[in-house]
Amino acid sequence: MLEREGTVEIGFLLVPGFPLVCLSSALDALRHANGYADRERYRYRTYALGGGIVAASNRLDIQVGGEVGEGEPSMLFVCAGSEFPSGIAHHPTVQGWLRRLASRGVPLGGISAGSYVLAEAGLMGGYRCALHWYDAAVFRETFPDIEVTDQLFCIDRDRLTCSGGAATIDMMLRIIDDDLGGRIASKTAEMMQVERVRSTVDRQASASLYKAKARSAPLAKAILTMEENLDQPVSMIDLSETIGLTRRQLHRLFRQHTGETPTDFYRDMRLRHARALLHGTPAKIIDVAAATGFGSHSHFTKVYRERFGISPLKDRHSDL
Repeated sequence: MLEREGTVEIGFLLVPGFPLVCLSSALDALRHANGYADRERYRYRTYALGGGIVAASNRLDIQVGGEVGEGEPSMLFVCAGSEFPSGIAHHPTVQGWLRRLASRGVPLGGISAGSYVLAEAGLMGGYRCALHWYDAAVFRETFPDIEVTDQLFCIDRDRLTCSGGAATIDMMLRIIDDDLGGRIASKTAEMMQVERVRSTVDRQASASLYKAKARSAPLAKAILTMEENLDQPVSMIDLSETIGLTRRQLHRLFRQHTGETPTDFYRDMRLRHARALLHGTPAKIIDVAAATGFGSHSHFTKVYRERFGISPLKDRHSDL
């Protein structure tokens, strides 16, 4: 994927509000790899629209090294957070540069919500991609023809995408492994205190799953099943059979660890997903209701108001 000899430049397009941990993780991995390779295999440069200073999500200002459109890195990653300015993704200078790099065979990557920017430029068609679970639902609704995986990172030919956070390290280690070999990748992992180098078969876990895994394996399996069936909810009978419990045991399990019945927990999960769709996509309310397993507009509106204290329509307009 990278040139076999010499020094290669890895570029990072920083979108305002980008997660600083993603950038620092990627740069440190490349820095350590250079040290173990005893040469400057990787040179890295940050870019921004207009150059200058870009504020990270934690409001720390970062001085970038170049403007969008300058130079041609050997590989470019778009680093963006969940609430990036939408105008960046549609900006003709940004889209033109990304498309030009793609036409020249430069591998492109998206870190965290960076896949949005690549997709808006029309550069993810026919590719699988990974992005943070928090953004995945809205992305699927916005780009229904693009396959989204729940993997920590995904390398599909010349597109490299990851869910952000610690998964950025995993993806960079995979790049280093493919480029410089397992010994240098392992040494880099050791220096970064990475106990286990995760691969593309490792899956993301939502906030609910992270908590559940620490409490109960059957609970984690039940929540995962719920998350995979938001549009067509499974019955409590089927859910019980899936995880090998009786309905009474399932009820007791959720009461013990969540304080809710499995039915209430599932409904709340679907409603939170519906709210994300309302605020993040232009989908009609009736379509949002269908996408989250509610059979009618009236029932959806009723339970939505009971949960959030506002109707779906008013909630959507509260963003305006």
